[in-house]
Amino acid sequence: MTEYHYTPLSGTGQIRLLRLHAGTEAVGLSVDLIHTSLDKAPSFTALSYPWGDPQPRKAIRCSGLQAEIGPSLHMALQHLRKAHLDIFVWADALCINQEDIPERTQQVRIMSEIYAAASTTAIWLGEESDEVKMAFGWLRRFERVRVASEFDPLDSEYGFGLIHRSPAENMLQAAFGKHRGAAFGHLWALLSRPWFTRKWVIQELVKSRRPLMVVGRIPPLPWAVLAGWMNFVNFCPAVKNHFLAVCPRPQVLEAGTKILGMNMGRATILTQMEAMGKQVLLFLITRTLGFHCGDPRDHIFALLGIASDRDCFDHIIDYISPAEEIWRRLAYACISDSTSLKLLWSLVMFAPLNRRVHSWVPNLENVRVDGDGSILASQFTVQQARDYNTSGDSELQAHLDDGGKMLTIRGRIIDRLQLLGSDSRSFANSHTIKTIMDGSGHFSRESIQRMLRHRYRWLEECMAIANTTCTGSANGEEAFRDALLYDHLAFKEFPKDLELARSRFSTQIRLEKAMAYADDNYSFLVASMESMSLTSSLLLENLITDKVQRRFGRTEGGRIGWLPPVAEEGDFICIFDGMELPYVLRPAVHGQYLLVGECLIPGIMMGEAFSGLPGVGSEMIVLE
Repeated sequence: MTEYHYTPLSGTGQIRLLRLHAGTEAVGLSVDLIHTSLDKAPSFTALSYPWGDPQPRKAIRCSGLQAEIGPSLHMALQHLRKAHLDIFVWADALCINQEDIPERTQQVRIMSEIYAAASTTAIWLGEESDEVKMAFGWLRRFERVRVASEFDPLDSEYGFGLIHRSPAENMLQAAFGKHRGAAFGHLWALLSRPWFTRKWVIQELVKSRRPLMVVGRIPPLPWAVLAGWMNFVNFCPAVKNHFLAVCPRPQVLEAGTKILGMNMGRATILTQMEAMGKQVLLFLITRTLGFHCGDPRDHIFALLGIASDRDCFDHIIDYISPAEEIWRRLAYACISDSTSLKLLWSLVMFAPLNRRVHSWVPNLENVRVDGDGSILASQFTVQQARDYNTSGDSELQAHLDDGGKMLTIRGRIIDRLQLLGSDSRSFANSHTIKTIMDGSGHFSRESIQRMLRHRYRWLEECMAIANTTCTGSANGEEAFRDALLYDHLAFKEFPKDLELARSRFSTQIRLEKAMAYADDNYSFLVASMESMSLTSSLLLENLITDKVQRRFGRTEGGRIGWLPPVAEEGDFICIFDGMELPYVLRPAVHGQYLLVGECLIPGIMMGEAFSGLPGVGSEMIVLE
């Protein structure tokens, strides 16, 4: 049969639609590709699906000729096809000529509009399985209970302060009864489907008018039902802890999902992105690097359609230029906006200097690869929600030099790193978790204690560094405690929880040591139970998990704080005009500097060091 060849689209508003011919499973797939303007298109279903392995190729009949598609798309179209009615479908792999780079670039620019125009979006999650079929059933049952209970996660009655109240437990009992553990396991199987890992589905979901989850021949389920479950879990920490406790750890790790709970994290992000309004592009990028895409440039392109500042970055879409050039263009577009520049630079913090395009320009693909598996709870700490004001009321002044290789930016160097603690990221990554699992996927006391001893030595080291700055009655434990809690102390967040955390910190440290060095199971269990009984335990655990991604240190000026993991003793602390956070710089040749990354240093975060320091003036600083 003659091979199908694309006819070029006639204008920027033109798209192709598949007319999916009616047929039964016994009949091969047959489609027509029609051209239409988006504003005059017939009612159609947009397909959101994982491309998956392109082999083996599957033959279909396309406008009377032969075309080949990947097995994932082939399976999706087979299940969407009606027995007695032709339907219109938009699927990117067929409706865009992937070999025509200019067309691909143009179609990507309007992809968000295509999903917004579709009457329905079919979220293809793959073939039916017993576990996922059960998950759909549990979600339907939970949705009926949720609607009947009028559960609203934003209602204070269901807020964080009342997580031990009976409504949440009653809802779970009504929905799952004595089968809660099995239901949770089935829901994990659903969240582990490849669709949840794909970068493009974020835009596809956010722009969709009526997203439906489709699995095999199971009746479709509205996305809103899964979103209701995810909101319930995330607004009820006790439920979330139980749900995470049954996360199938060995299977998750073996499947390449290197961060425990990452499947849930992605589903949570999808739920949040669908519900929230538009955000700036760099915020979207930093939040979603845990999603995968076959072309690394799509870490940007796949999000532009839902970015509030799209017009500032739309020129970046270009499938001809190599990825490194795209990373440069992204950075160039950020240098006039302090928020975007802050978010961009939050990505360089964890990357070695030789894994960046320039010291101040991250390589997004390297950031994603290097970060995959390094953090248990989240990928990156972006100070998006904080309103720091390190540079006072100054304004960002920056421009490019040397053909874009150098960034000249106004700022002032205020201090120098004198003492740095160790880089302890390794004891919070997936590789460490894998080493402490036994053959059945469970944790042994001995292996857990090895990790706890590592962590306790890190705590001791941090307190010793803090102690070098103390005078009078102050001590290192208190100084380190306040540095650990600084984010919340500075903004007076959760005052009751903070007071408990401060008052119980010594007890928590004692229990950390007891758990790490217990000689027998009984002693370990007693210390563990006492630690878990502390109201402040969860807050401190989260803070430690976050801060261990940085290095603790002190400066020549006697300041202590949290530095990038790639920082070195002798690096400088700099405050750039108009920037919210301070940064670590490393001296380079010819009076230039390398950007190491952002830092968090109590005592300068609210503009205290920006003016009035004797001998410290503003200068133009050149970053390589």
